Amino acid sequence: MARKPPKNQLPLDFTVHGNRIIMNLGSPPQQAAAEELFEGLLKGQWQLEPAGEFADISFAQEVIDSLALRLPYPEEVRIAQLKSTDSNFEAFSALFHQKGWIFLRAGADTYEINYYRHLLTASLGLQGLYTTEASLQLRAEQLVFDLLLPATEVESFFRADIVKIPAFLAADIASHFHVPFPVVLRRALQLALISDVQYQNFMAVRPESHTKPRDLFVAQDGDNS
Repeated sequence: MARKPPKNQLPLDFTVHGNRIIMNLGSPPQQAAAEELFEGLLKGQWQLEPAGEFADISFAQEVIDSLALRLPYPEEVRIAQLKSTDSNFEAFSALFHQKGWIFLRAGADTYEINYYRHLLTASLGLQGLYTTEASLQLRAEQLVFDLLLPATEVESFFRADIVKIPAFLAADIASHFHVPFPVVLRRALQLALISDVQYQNFMAVRPESHTKPRDLFVAQDGDNS
């Protein structure tokens, strides 16, 4: 007897869906590396299961529950953090053996992992509703923005008159949302809280935490003391 899908999932007909990459992130070389990696999996050159040798495996149900949307997810969605791979991939989602899979690099930044696992889980629930990967990614990102980066919270960190964000403050902002600082900047730009010029300038900031906690504030005059 088929297992009943969780209440926030709709049944998905896999008879018309084969093994394939759903969303492939990163630069063209990183995407090519992901495709090569997945092709090796399809050819049996390496194995996902049993877990341990090539990847640490976990379930994505907690992420599905946090997204709180009734979408046609695969019956099982798993997260694989790949170990000892030479492939320079960023992250990608795929359907494989009638399961949804999210592939991440073991040892990746904690905030990257948090953001990608939400984004790629959403892509598996949305993939049957969008005709292009670009439109799928836009919709998935919007869902994750709404969940992890609420507009009112992002607004509290940005103003139109900001000219500089110190490295320690960038680290504090990323820590507050548990996503990479550039992702927060994309959300701020989308909400028109910063201009294109500010976005380009702030993208050059490399977050760096202080050893002692600091109060969150935004420098207006370039003083980062």
